[in-house]
Amino acid sequence: MVKTAIVTDSNSGISQEKAKRYGVFVLPMPFYIDDVLYLEGQTITHDEFFKKQKEGSKIYTSQPSPYDVKQLWEQVLETYGQLLYIPMSSGLSSSCETAMALAQEYEGRVVVADVGRVSVTQKGAVLEARKKALQGHSAIEIRDMLHAVKNECIIYLTVENLKYLKQGGRISAGSAAIGNVLNIKPLLYLQGDKIEVAEKVRGDKAVRKKMMQAIQRDITERFHASGIGEFYLASAASMPKEEAKKLKESFEQYFGVHCSMAPIPLSVATHLGYGTYGLALIRKWKDISWRKG
Repeated sequence: MVKTAIVTDSNSGISQEKAKRYGVFVLPMPFYIDDVLYLEGQTITHDEFFKKQKEGSKIYTSQPSPYDVKQLWEQVLETYGQLLYIPMSSGLSSSCETAMALAQEYEGRVVVADVGRVSVTQKGAVLEARKKALQGHSAIEIRDMLHAVKNECIIYLTVENLKYLKQGGRISAGSAAIGNVLNIKPLLYLQGDKIEVAEKVRGDKAVRKKMMQAIQRDITERFHASGIGEFYLASAASMPKEEAKKLKESFEQYFGVHCSMAPIPLSVATHLGYGTYGLALIRKWKDISWRKG
């Protein structure tokens, strides 16, 4: 019998349906649209969300209430001896810090892993953690493994419209206005706790090329790996399925390997907007020299 449950939040991009298939548990992240509370994957679809966002609705995120977090944990602990909770990066949300404080009430049965990840990289951590749980590892052991490989991944992303980054305070109003007029696309990256600007490029084709070149360069220069075979390639996008499919195919053609595609979690899309897409490089655990983290 598996003694360690793996729990995450919907910022991982794992739906409730897929959570059942993977054997994990997902806490839906809350957000507000025109001051009405919604839960990702439960009370609103992606299409409905982006329709409201395009129409100019006021959208803002919130962390889950302590009651909701504890309710899910206690439900899981009725079946499992312990659980490992993998929330989105503490650098992007205070929900991780809150979870760590709540975990102290459970006398070691709840362990929180701050893996510095979100979206497809967070999902990768969850699935690897589930494999280790099936092998009999404890929550603390898996947490230490995750911390050891925290930076063995990177996401590059770009946005269609800079106004959502402006609303979140990521860039100034002046920069957003000039960028939109000149069709300037920021190439951003996330490795660890903060989103950083890699460079600014004019036009979507150019920024996509820069994104793929950056990933190719990181394989050897950032990760000191022998090739793409040591990694999973994963993409996420907030756009129609047909457009996302073409994007995925362009990545696969460039790198010559399979690339997964997933919707961008809605709590993340709140700050990035429709038309955002990203490409992630995630190191396979079998290719990592393990170290204490």
